[in-house]
Amino acid sequence: MQRFILRFSVLLLSLSSFALNSQTTIADARLQGVNATVTIKGVITNGSELGLIRYIEDVTGGLAIYSSNFAGQLNRGDSVEVTGTIVDYNGLYELNPVTAVNAFGPTALPNPQVISPAMMDETFESELVRLNNVIFNNGGEIIVGNTSYTFSNGVEQSTIYIRNGSPLVGQLLPYGMVDIVGICSQFSTFYQLLPRDISDFIQSEGITITTPISVSNILQESITLNWQTNVSGDSQIYYGYTPALEQGYVSDNALTTTHSLQLTGLDPGTLFYVQIASSLNGDTAIGPIEIIGTQSLSAGWMRAYFNHPVDTSNGTNLPNLAQLNTLDDSLISYINNAELSLDLTIYDFDNTNISSISAAINAAHNRGVRVRMISDGNQFPTNGGISDLLPSIPQITSPVGGNYTIMHNKFVVIDANHTDPLKPIVWTGSTNWTDRQINRDNNNVIIIQDQTLARTYQLEFEEMWGSSGPDADTSLSRFGPDKLDNTPHQFIIGGHEVACYFSPSDNTNQKLAEAIASANDSLHFATMLITRFDLAAAIDTAVAHGVNTQGYINDASTTTVFADISTSMGSSLHVNPDTTIIMHHKFCVVDAGTENGAVWTGSHNWSSNATTRNDENSLFIKNAELADWYRRAFTRVVYPVSIDSTAGINQVNKSEIVVFPTVLKTNDQLNIRAKSDNYLVQLFSSDGKLIQQEKAVISEENTWKTSIKCGTPGVYILLLKGTKYSGHQKLIIQ
Repeated sequence: MQRFILRFSVLLLSLSSFALNSQTTIADARLQGVNATVTIKGVITNGSELGLIRYIEDVTGGLAIYSSNFAGQLNRGDSVEVTGTIVDYNGLYELNPVTAVNAFGPTALPNPQVISPAMMDETFESELVRLNNVIFNNGGEIIVGNTSYTFSNGVEQSTIYIRNGSPLVGQLLPYGMVDIVGICSQFSTFYQLLPRDISDFIQSEGITITTPISVSNILQESITLNWQTNVSGDSQIYYGYTPALEQGYVSDNALTTTHSLQLTGLDPGTLFYVQIASSLNGDTAIGPIEIIGTQSLSAGWMRAYFNHPVDTSNGTNLPNLAQLNTLDDSLISYINNAELSLDLTIYDFDNTNISSISAAINAAHNRGVRVRMISDGNQFPTNGGISDLLPSIPQITSPVGGNYTIMHNKFVVIDANHTDPLKPIVWTGSTNWTDRQINRDNNNVIIIQDQTLARTYQLEFEEMWGSSGPDADTSLSRFGPDKLDNTPHQFIIGGHEVACYFSPSDNTNQKLAEAIASANDSLHFATMLITRFDLAAAIDTAVAHGVNTQGYINDASTTTVFADISTSMGSSLHVNPDTTIIMHHKFCVVDAGTENGAVWTGSHNWSSNATTRNDENSLFIKNAELADWYRRAFTRVVYPVSIDSTAGINQVNKSEIVVFPTVLKTNDQLNIRAKSDNYLVQLFSSDGKLIQQEKAVISEENTWKTSIKCGTPGVYILLLKGTKYSGHQKLIIQ
């Protein structure tokens, strides 16, 4: 076999100096540690699907090698001899820089070592391994880049990581039992598996389940489960109140690849564990145990509160959406109504300058309500509201360091298991319990009265609590990447379809991208930040498809995709101009003003940490009235000056801006009188779509006659943005 030698001109090494580094095994090289210069020989186990990094393995161990100078010339299966210096890159031993490479051509890959998820540690770092009979939490979903996916063998769990550019992006994550091959790698303090392509997912050659369960016809006493298989088989559902599936099973012997089977005789407002299966000629494909929920007997009402004004123009019988400086009092009133149980999660909590939420929690405990509290470990002990709780109230904090980032939830579950289905309440949203968050930063809260949803949030709480009892069991607690996808996701509440997702187990960013993609008419999003390019791509696609897209972010610096989405959105992307407050919302509104209106809201920032490491919760609610409320909140937070009056003066910085006439006919010319300033004059339709705009230099002695004309009767908003002054005026075109 012909031998060729690669040398790097930037590091010209003499043959004599190269000879000083005698070849050693990879295991011995690893023992020499950081800063050691070593020469090793082995087989490359990956190619460009993992980027510039290559992994090399011999019979003693594995090691990462990183060099842009030669990575593109080496492929999976190449036998090489490499010289370089060992460094520690986020816990991973790798050769960097690489000073010499001898390549000997292709050879057979080593057989992957069979291990379990718990064995992914330093012992197998950088080696090719195989994990048998595991199930992905999010099996059946489309794989996206820069994302981790959790899998489990039923007892132990770990994750795979898929980078952008991987051939796995866009492929289907296997559903049901599968064997996985990949490279055991380390990032920071945790280990992850790096599959290379679709052939690293090894499924049974017989009948297999190819899609996750979907639920339909969610009723109070029945629910239908749907799935597909690669070949025709029968349909079976095993179910029960516990993972033991003690209620037995139902089946249909008809052979089909498209399965639909109904469970009947169920209890309303109850969570059930289910497992699907399909058989053919003695071969059976079995899905993972999952949880579903029946429709409850609750009233199913939903209330949204905002701590800033909302647009009340063209609105009749609007509820009191704006809770200025009173979100704390609203929460206290709900806590005061708790009769049996109160489960609370909060990231940031301090009673200073707000009504004492801690006092209400203490009072609930003293009157016999079972109170349990989970807070963020990174905030402790500066979370003053936690310190104000009675010592007798059970509480835990999330872990600090290791695989964990933050426990970012802000949800409260009240009386989840009350015998009266009209009592259970879920309180959630973007609002932390602090003076700044309640009284200044832009935030929202949503409250839902539904027993099935309350029991779902309680189940999520108890996964972190480690127990279903009054006292926590931290030995069984699961936070962050350790959590499982073990809650229902689909509900019918008050006649509306609702989806619920918890991070990081439920691949929430993928669900958010799907929610954005569901917009046909309009999309309004207000989110503190966006760092995910998959979400930016979803927004860009909506714009490209003609969806009226309006966005509001806190600042451009933390929105790392700002340049991307601002290119497609232009002036429809707004940035919070007030640096004294945080635009802290995390919501989007789909198709507001239509019967298909829907809202996404919760604690989940549009970031990688939120979807892969933080503890978060999100709701996607198909409710046209709720969508209108959130659209009104969007309009007012983007255009904070009152637009409710059909005539008169807007007061901005105690300066008068007058637009007249306010009631005019089509093609009438608009006139503006204002304080001296340079303005951008913009005309918007009532749903926020930019119609026309122009620049104006206005002197307070003169009236500016604009070139803007309205050609269609209706209600419009005229916005003036100046360097010192700004204002709005609602216009009625007859």
